[in-house]
Amino acid sequence: MALIEIEHLTIESGGRRALDDVTLSIEEGASLGLVGPNGSGKSMLLRALAGLVRPTAGRVLVDGMSTSHDVTAVRRHVGYVPEQFGVYPRLSIAQYLELFAHASGVSAWERKNTVDTMLRVVDLYDARQEEAAALSRGSRRRLALARALLHNPPILLLDDPLGGLDGRGRLELVEVLKEVRGMGMTLIVATHLLADLAQICDSVAVLRGGKMTGVIPLPAALAGDGPARRRVQLEAVGEREKLAELLVQQPGVLDVTEQGIGISFVYEGDREGLAAVLGKLVDGGAQVTRFGPGPDGLDELSAALAEGNGRMSA
Repeated sequence: MALIEIEHLTIESGGRRALDDVTLSIEEGASLGLVGPNGSGKSMLLRALAGLVRPTAGRVLVDGMSTSHDVTAVRRHVGYVPEQFGVYPRLSIAQYLELFAHASGVSAWERKNTVDTMLRVVDLYDARQEEAAALSRGSRRRLALARALLHNPPILLLDDPLGGLDGRGRLELVEVLKEVRGMGMTLIVATHLLADLAQICDSVAVLRGGKMTGVIPLPAALAGDGPARRRVQLEAVGEREKLAELLVQQPGVLDVTEQGIGISFVYEGDREGLAAVLGKLVDGGAQVTRFGPGPDGLDELSAALAEGNGRMSA
């Protein structure tokens, strides 16, 4: 039996179906990305896995336990990091984690050691006496991750963990998530950008309008075969203007535009040529933090799955 079994899950919220007949199996130790546009049901699916919402129909089993009937036991198996979270004023980072360690049932004699270990995992140990409310957005995300790991859950749920971070904050959090993945946890990450998952996940599930289109290995999602025209999303530490100037000099690169905190461009060519573009950027001094399909790539992936690639277990 898989560690997580989602069977014909339907959840109605606010007069609409947030999730519609979703079925998925996730094996122990898997690292699965949930991708889809805003409102596609990614956050609702994570909340269902965390036992925070009850199914309207169908069921969710976590290590054989129902999120409807064994919710307390389920929550001991899950660490959940929502997209939005708060911190208490006037508490230091260490005090904040000690508070949640106590609430999570960590015994008094092992509480300090647990907090110190998590602070080292997320690289906040040296800042442990600083006020939690004064942290940058990226550091707050790492603090929330530490909070979710305090009770040593086998499953970690992350809702858009890289959203809104600058290049450096994104790079730091990706390194922490890679370390967490190396601890053998089952990881489920929701995002609306497919490229966010490149260094974290090994497979990807696409949600559209509450329905699951399918699940495929991440390498197949990130790269197509043969000559093609595709949109690529690029982010790097440093000045975007210089990066854009370097990009337009590369063969096959078209329609270079600044988009959000990064750059979007169209590449016409095969995978080897696109890899060469990345190599030229790095050789030119760019510290690249994201390089992968833009939103159009997600649309193409979703359409391809809908046309019959089918469902697979993660």
